[in-house]
Formats: sequence, structure tokens, C-alpha cells
Amino acid sequence: MNLKEHLKQRHLNLELHQPFLDEELNIATFYCWNLSGQLVGYQQYNPNGDKKIFNSKLEGKYYTYRKLPTVVVWGTESLYQSDGVVYLTEGVFDSARMTNLGQSALASLCNNPPKDYKNWLQLLNRPVVAVCDNDTAGRKLAKFGDYVEVVPEGKDLGDAPDDYVYYLLNKYSTT
Repeated sequence: MNLKEHLKQRHLNLELHQPFLDEELNIATFYCWNLSGQLVGYQQYNPNGDKKIFNSKLEGKYYTYRKLPTVVVWGTESLYQSDGVVYLTEGVFDSARMTNLGQSALASLCNNPPKDYKNWLQLLNRPVVAVCDNDTAGRKLAKFGDYVEVVPEGKDLGDAPDDYVYYLLNKYSTT
């Protein structure tokens, strides 16, 4: 399966998010912009990489670059899809699950963002639903939400059953 098809299977809306795709290396690069439209980081995804190799550009599954001390999130382009809540997740594919359904969602690209994320999220002037992975690390994201949901055991939002995703939509989404 080619990289585009793989990303579509992971619920990524390629028109909205427009990652850079390196078909030769089989790597997708997701750009992270701030609210002023400045590039502040990126995450590379290698579907054939090893998830246990942390933050390695070519061998790991994920490599993240952040322009510190700037708040770095992925998905700001989705903020105009809806005017209701903003879903906050740990990973790109977790947020993509919601943006593919027309919702606004941001990925923190980690499970324990710096404290200044809370102030940055308040600038959005919208309720934030933190959708946490069901483990100790994933639940650290809860402190950044006005509302908190924990994905059913053993799953993250990107891999959650459709009925759970629609439960979230029915519970929180107004548009």
C-alpha cells in the first residue's frame, strides 16, 4: 500500500492537512503552525519505523522537531472547520480522526505538554475537550481540557471504535 492510502486509512484528510509526502523514503511530514501562521515545528511519520526508537528521523516511527519555547501543536488549520469545542489529543492520527469528521482538533505531539499550553489554549476562547489515551501517560493530557474523556481501554482515539468517536461528536459537538 502506498503512503497516501495508508494515511487515508488512518483517517487523515489530505486536502485539509496537506502533509509533505516523501514516497521514496515512505515518510510523511506534518507541519505545525502557530496562531500567527508561523512554522514552529514538524513531525515526521514513518509507518515502517520502529515505535520503540524514540525521536529518530529515519529509524523511528515518529520524529518531532519543536521550535522552543514556542507552544507547538498540530492541526491549527482545522480550527475554522467548526466553531464549537476543540478536541485536544496526544497524536496526529488521534486528532485526524476528528478533523476528518469536520471538527476542530489539535495534537499536542506529546502526553505531557508544558504548562504554558493551558494559557495558549485559552486564547482560542473555546471549550477544550482533552481526549486522553487510557494509560498513566495519556491521562497527563487531562489537565489541559475543560472537559476530559478517556478512550476505552487499550486504544487511542485514532484506533478507537466508530461508536466511541460518534459518542464524542454527539456529546460535545454543536456544528
